[in-house]
Amino acid sequence: MSLETETYKGHEIKIVTDLNAESPREWDNLCIIHVAHQHYNIGDENYNDHESIKAAEREAKRNGDLVLPLYMYDHSGITIALTPFSCKWDSGQVGFVQVPRLKMMEEFGKKLFTSQLKQKGRKIAEGEVENLDTYVRGDIVGYTIDDDGDSCWGYYSVEDAMGEAKGVVDWMIKDAKDKHCEQLKTWIKNKVPYEYRTTLSTAMEV
Repeated sequence: MSLETETYKGHEIKIVTDLNAESPREWDNLCIIHVAHQHYNIGDENYNDHESIKAAEREAKRNGDLVLPLYMYDHSGITIALTPFSCKWDSGQVGFVQVPRLKMMEEFGKKLFTSQLKQKGRKIAEGEVENLDTYVRGDIVGYTIDDDGDSCWGYYSVEDAMGEAKGVVDWMIKDAKDKHCEQLKTWIKNKVPYEYRTTLSTAMEV
């Protein structure tokens, strides 16, 4: 079932759920996400007990890394965030996000882990958690153009997928026009009669 359908310049674009989406934790991320949960292994590091993850948190703090609490809301599906959820019954802290001090300093060419650099680290962590949240909620999408046309997957918003699809349609139309113009030039050069050129041009547009 399509999430959104739009006809754009004569082409039907459908936005659909990406059922085979890859976890963003497979990418080259800066942060390390630690999770302790009985049913979900969605972190980079997953733990079976509370004491193990607390030991990992203490180690991260000893290293001078930035440590941010990670919360989950679990009710007919899950969602995660760096800030607590309002429902105290179906939500709570499930882990933490570690922003490595040395990695941040190397990434930004700094000698000290300053408050400004920590703020940048928090922004990066927010982005990585938002991407993982989109993945665990099953909200990654793709687009298809016409029933047998182009398709692409792995978009983290309907808006991004629709914008990309429209760009592809624009390119398809321009490419078709360019090919048509080149064909017309060839017909004119070869002195193909106008009435035949008109008939052939109409056939190409169908």
